[in-house]
Formats: sequence, structure tokens, C-alpha cells
Amino acid sequence: MVSAVRSSISCYQRGRLDVEQSASPFSTERLAVMRAQYAPTSFDKETLLQDRYLLAAEGRYRVYYAGLGAQPSLNARVIFVGLTPGFSQMQEAGRAFTETPAHVRNDPVAYSNILRHRVAFAGTMRRNLCGMLDALGFPAAFGIAESVQLFDEDRDDVSATSALVLPVFVAPDLHNFRGAGVDLAKVPLFRGMIEELLAPRLERADKALIVPLGVAAATGVRHLSEIGKVADERVLAGMPHPSGSNGHRIPQFKANEASMRQRIAEWFN
Repeated sequence: MVSAVRSSISCYQRGRLDVEQSASPFSTERLAVMRAQYAPTSFDKETLLQDRYLLAAEGRYRVYYAGLGAQPSLNARVIFVGLTPGFSQMQEAGRAFTETPAHVRNDPVAYSNILRHRVAFAGTMRRNLCGMLDALGFPAAFGIAESVQLFDEDRDDVSATSALVLPVFVAPDLHNFRGAGVDLAKVPLFRGMIEELLAPRLERADKALIVPLGVAAATGVRHLSEIGKVADERVLAGMPHPSGSNGHRIPQFKANEASMRQRIAEWFN
């Protein structure tokens, strides 16, 4: 996997990074270099998806750097795991990155809170997600009136990330990767991202309930369970992806609602 990814990067990077110095496009060293170089002057597709921000490629898949990927608090009680940031989330993350003072960006927990508040499942997805969380009893478990408060910036007991932490797009037109029918762990590029980026985040907040959103995201979390990185009992199974375009969202939620309510009550009690 690494050799294939490194080869694909060399075709797309314009000498910005020394590909041979890192065994992985997702290494701490490589991401630190990309972060230091990250300075978008606008937030259109041409700017954010330029070659200088391309981290890796495999087949039609392209992974780009974005101002995302902060760390959860050690106090996190729940971690929501989406599929991957879409372009609109990438845009908002870019704005957040450029508008946030460097000393705050460099505080991984503080910056995580900003990203959760401004970026995580923003818009219709957040409304849909919070509606499902309300129905499952999350407000009572967290002592709040409604689930939208889970995304308040001043909370440190809630985290949001993605199975594919950095944005994935599909060539040639670079549209959002939607994951339909894809087992993430079977794609070497995605498996590398899951093991190198997602796993440390879930392990860091090891007391948090993990809530993968949608079938594709669940395949990534399941892979970590299969290789011993995540305990099965930490994972809430059955949550649909909250996208408004997910036509299976409501029936899937209804089918799993009772079991999820029971699991949540048991976990938080």
C-alpha cells in the first residue's frame, strides 16, 4: 500500500514535499509540513483542491490536506464518526483555520472544539443528526435540553471526527466521496488513513462511546475493532448517516432505534 501511495503522490505533488522521507502520506511529519504550508487565500475549489495540498492518491481517489484532524479531549464521553469531510466542510474548515489565532490552532483540544462547533456535520446533516440523538435520549445522558447543545464550542466531553479524517474526492471531477458500497478497510489508501489517523483519536479518548454514522463509516470502525484497536463494547451500531440525500436514513433509524436507545442508556448509566 505504502509504495503505491507514494508513487501516486509523486505524480501529483510538485516537489513541495520529499516523498521519500516518509513511509506514509499520513505520518506526523508529513502532516506537520502540510500544516505549515497551509495558507489558502480563498476557499473555492480551484484553491483548496490544488496539487500543493494533495496528500495521496489511489485509483480515482484523492486525499487532500485541510485544516481538520484535531484531537479529542481526554474527557470525551462520545465520539461521532462520519465518513469523510465533504467540500463544504472543507471550505468552512479553511475559514476556521485562517480566522483562528495560531496559539489556539496549536492547542489540539481547543481547536477540536472550534471545528466541532463550526464544521462537524454542519447544516442539514447536523439538524438530522440532532433529531436522531434527541430521540435516542442523548440530552438526558448529557444533562442538556436538546442535542444541538452537544456542538457548543465550550464542551470538552463531545468529539466529532471521520473514518477518513481528511477529505476524499473522486477524480476526474473531484466530487465528494460518498462511500456507497465501499468497505473502507479493503481500499489500501483508506485503510492506511483509518489505522494512522482515526485509530489514535479513538484510542486517546478511550472512555468515549463511538458512534459511526452510516454503513461505510461503520466499516472503518469495525476494521479497528477487528485488529484490536477498539473494543466492540465501545461502538454503537446502527446509526444511519445523517445526510439529507440518504434515502435509507429514516427506515434504518426506526429499525435500530430501540436497540440503540437501550445501548445508550446502559453505556451512560
